[in-house]
Amino acid sequence: MSGERLLESPASLAALIVIGTGAMTSATLSPVMLGLYIDELHLTASQASLALAAENGAYALGLLLFYLILHRAKRPMLAATGLVVMIVTSLLTARAGGFVPLLAIRAAFGLAMGFTASTVFAAYAGRADPQRVWAIATFVNLTYAAVLLTLSGWIAQTFGLLGIVAVLAMVAVIGLICTRLIPPAPPLAALASKVVESGWTINVPAICGALALLCLYAGHTTLWSFQERMGLAVGLDRSQVGVLLGISVLGAIAGAILSMTAGSRFGQRGPNALAFAGLIASALLLALPVMAAYVAGAVIVKTAWFFGLPFILGALARLDRSGRWSSMGAALLALGSAIGPAIGATLAGYGAHMIGFLAAGLYLTSFLFTVPLLAVEPSSDRR
Repeated sequence: MSGERLLESPASLAALIVIGTGAMTSATLSPVMLGLYIDELHLTASQASLALAAENGAYALGLLLFYLILHRAKRPMLAATGLVVMIVTSLLTARAGGFVPLLAIRAAFGLAMGFTASTVFAAYAGRADPQRVWAIATFVNLTYAAVLLTLSGWIAQTFGLLGIVAVLAMVAVIGLICTRLIPPAPPLAALASKVVESGWTINVPAICGALALLCLYAGHTTLWSFQERMGLAVGLDRSQVGVLLGISVLGAIAGAILSMTAGSRFGQRGPNALAFAGLIASALLLALPVMAAYVAGAVIVKTAWFFGLPFILGALARLDRSGRWSSMGAALLALGSAIGPAIGATLAGYGAHMIGFLAAGLYLTSFLFTVPLLAVEPSSDRR
């Protein structure tokens, strides 16, 4: 199959989604893995958290390296290399002899995950309608995460850490089989012409798009990390909060379906503004010390989150069909996920409601960054 046909092939898209979803399995299972690090590898809670932080930091580094230099590499080979490393480090995780070996193993895993994911993000950017592609991929990823998390407790209880890392290795093997369907990078001549056309060195809309993702995920992870504490503060018990969090995942799936359905028929700016209005409203509702407001905010937030996210990712991809800025945006997204809870922790002492106000401010800042991003009209011939 030629590179151009492979670029828009349904089989290629399915393979990319399988690879990308499988690569993010570790992030889905991170709460389960943290507990198993403590129980089976006899780490402290602080050490287990640092192991996850090392993995996430290395993941962001892998995405950044793709933006800087690895975008010139052959994508199927880069993804295959990352997946092989993920398979090996997954299996080594269960045999880590202590904190330092685990730290090194998970950092190597995260770096390889970044290499693999960056090739998928770049391939999404090269397709004709990246917004719809991101919406489909988000829906699949959320559905997969819901099923996997449902089974994860049984897997961990029955097989322990070895069972969890076997899942990581298995999905990486499946992804490895699919790498031959990854489309090649655009020709160097096409990329060179784009450098001249769009001012590659200072791409203001793309920079704003990446910063929008940074602020967006700082807000998301701040709310998500403290949502249980906020629920307890309004009088709910842990089981009730757990039910609400489960319902919010269903809302996330609904949001992704709405994004797929909307596609480009309503443009980008209207749906983006609607999504941010929902996010800001949900954060302010969660800030109120009222149980009904908390319930409404918890249900709305993920629906709005996953309805709006594909529009931002799609707009960033349309600015740069090589996928470099998609990779940079994902790196800043990961950074936002790391710094959001840290900022929230400094405000939590003033009351759980402060977390909602912080998230609302971050969402507003993110929305302002999307304005110049979405001011650029999409062009179907930008390759």
